[in-house]
Amino acid sequence: MTYSQLVKKLREIKERGFVRTHRANDTGIGKTLEDLLGIKENNLRVPDVGKVELKAKRLGSGSMLTLATKSPEPKGANKALFERYKYLDEFGYYNLHSTICGSKSNPQGFKLAFKDGKLMIENSGDINVYYPLSVFADVLVSKSNKILLVFAETKGEPKTLNERFHFVESYLLEGLDFDKFKKAVENDKLKVDIRIGVYRSGKSKGKFHDHGTGLRISKRDFLELFASYKQII
Repeated sequence: MTYSQLVKKLREIKERGFVRTHRANDTGIGKTLEDLLGIKENNLRVPDVGKVELKAKRLGSGSMLTLATKSPEPKGANKALFERYKYLDEFGYYNLHSTICGSKSNPQGFKLAFKDGKLMIENSGDINVYYPLSVFADVLVSKSNKILLVFAETKGEPKTLNERFHFVESYLLEGLDFDKFKKAVENDKLKVDIRIGVYRSGKSKGKFHDHGTGLRISKRDFLELFASYKQII
């Protein structure tokens, strides 16, 4: 597939609008795009560009990307934070909702910092909470220096067979830069959102419920983690 053929295919895929996922779970977006492009197992070779790694990402509201949805380590860390910092909402249920950045501590005393090869969530209670950098492997590790990144808007229940994708933008990226990734945390471009509460109905009502801790960054700031990027569509 030449570069011009690749651009043509991507435009045709965009014109199709929303298409149903070809696989349930988090990898459905990548599998669907591979099938639409007619490639297998990310074997994308563009003679006038070279070997290119294919990545597809879901666009959230306000063009925000979730790089990972994962509770921090060690096991039980989120529950420890919840028990130490929980508060009652207007309906009388316990919650811990907190957006954490790297430039300063937030009102709950949380702050992001790189230490000992980990992304730490520092807190006034001195609870050990961190992310190993392996969580960001999809961002920090690449099989090729060139990446074709395609963004998709989504509809339907996420990560199920009812999810649908509209592949709307694509970029050719080069030169992943860890220093830029680190600065994105320090400059509050990459943030961690903790959303913990309790079940409000059913047999588990009142019990601890982790709604998903997300590591988020805007589309534009994500692109700027790379030495260069070029918009294709």
